Amino acid sequence: MRYAIRPRHLFFATIALAFAPLFWFGRIVHTRWGDAYILVNAIPHPEVRLTYNWQAPLDIFLHAKFWALGHRLFGWDDAMPAYWVLSTAAGVGFIFVLCHLADALGRDRAEKLLIFGLIASLGTMQLFFGYIESYTIICVGILAYLWLALRCLRGEVDLFWPASVLALTHGFHPSTLVLQPSLWYLGWTLWKQGRVRWTAALTRVLLPSVIVALGVLALMEAGGHGLEAFLGEDFPGGGDHRWLVPLLHTTTRWEHYTMFSWAHLLDIINEQLLTAPVVLPTLLLVWAFARRRLDAGDRALRFLLLAAGCYLFLTLVWNPDYGGRRDWDLFAPASLPLAVLAAYLLPRALPERAALRAAGWALIAVQVMHTAAWVYQNTRPWSWPG
Repeated sequence: MRYAIRPRHLFFATIALAFAPLFWFGRIVHTRWGDAYILVNAIPHPEVRLTYNWQAPLDIFLHAKFWALGHRLFGWDDAMPAYWVLSTAAGVGFIFVLCHLADALGRDRAEKLLIFGLIASLGTMQLFFGYIESYTIICVGILAYLWLALRCLRGEVDLFWPASVLALTHGFHPSTLVLQPSLWYLGWTLWKQGRVRWTAALTRVLLPSVIVALGVLALMEAGGHGLEAFLGEDFPGGGDHRWLVPLLHTTTRWEHYTMFSWAHLLDIINEQLLTAPVVLPTLLLVWAFARRRLDAGDRALRFLLLAAGCYLFLTLVWNPDYGGRRDWDLFAPASLPLAVLAAYLLPRALPERAALRAAGWALIAVQVMHTAAWVYQNTRPWSWPG
């Protein structure tokens, strides 16, 4: 894949850099979400020095090493500045990739602005406002994967590139493995179209993941936190090692509700209102009133449906230790394929430009208000009770 620097790429870089002050000055100032308090204090703790963890291997390793550098150069006492800086940098990278995605996917200026606005206004953007957790960098990887995969379907890049970006994203957090079915669909599609042999497609899909998995394993073994830790204290599933929301009965102190309960439904609604308040309603309205306008044979549509559907399914069945209100960030990346799908479908459901502009600006405005309030709230001090 060749990446020639063109004037519009410099324009995209300028837009991305313009977001840096917004991310930095709107950064979160508390550690009340997820594992933030643990991460900020365990990474620099002289008896812990958290550096290796299977729940987010490359993410924690990167933040730990960056804190160590900052500690030597600037005297950082805890890891909060490391997360602030890397979160802001990831946000700049995200906006840069988003500009490319909007440019590639949008057929005219109205569609490009819709794609950019709908995704840049997601509540998931909170992750780039100095957020302290292990889900920030993977959002950049997920968006880059979707962009490259859609370009691959058009024949603009080789299958190796989206497969490699996704594999590296897995190394930062294994929850992104849920996107593997969409990658396999991508490889299958190229084979069915006669663009690659099945052996070449299989190699391109598998090889990057195998290389990254072996690299992560080698890194963890070198740090004394290898397979024994993975099968023991770091086994997926949180404190009780349970993967799924229980169907009928809770059996451990980490399980807060059953699958078909009001509490679970409220967490699902809360998650959507925080991360993507207009996306699912948009998709439901498109399906209800304009599905006949859609091309059922559209390969890009099928790819996005699979990616979005798999990630949404994960948010519905995975069993978060603290419940969705505290672990909202674990599920936040699911909004990205959903939002790309909504941005892809809306222009096809509303082909009239005036109607598209009116609907698009209304949706973006509502989402901006939700996200702005959410970001502002997290700039307020929120201390742990004594």
